[in-house]
Amino acid sequence: MKPENACPVCGKDKGRNKLTCSWACNSALRSNRKTCVVCGKPFLDPPTNKTKCCSPECSSINRKNKTDWVESMQKAHVAFNKSELCQPGENHFGAKTWIIKSPSGKIYECRNLLHFIRENAELFDGSVRQAWDGITKIKYTMQGKRKFPSHSWKGWTLIEFGD
Repeated sequence: MKPENACPVCGKDKGRNKLTCSWACNSALRSNRKTCVVCGKPFLDPPTNKTKCCSPECSSINRKNKTDWVESMQKAHVAFNKSELCQPGENHFGAKTWIIKSPSGKIYECRNLLHFIRENAELFDGSVRQAWDGITKIKYTMQGKRKFPSHSWKGWTLIEFGD
């Protein structure tokens, strides 16, 4: 038997104009084989599955050895800290400009309302969340999005908001 005429799966004669010797060998040839990341043993698995291990035992060992995940998270934290867009506070990428008026008449301009309220909590009655919620309800009233309009919160009013 010539090597080019041998079945790539079992080694038997595959016949004329065939890839394999039988349907079973053809199915085995076309099935997706992956290599276990723990023991290195090949196993059959559909290409759409994200399975990395051949058995539950190897999967358990792989989960306990999370060095890849820890390293990728450390890299993500480094990239986050270097990014100009991913900064907390006034430089947050989603921060908007707000101009608000206090009950005493003083006008404050800030970028990132929630950060401003947290930093100046002594100016507001109630919690940080209540102050932020009250002022954003004024914003929604100005946009026409509230069924029951709200024009002030404990004397605070919103003059302008934007990008």
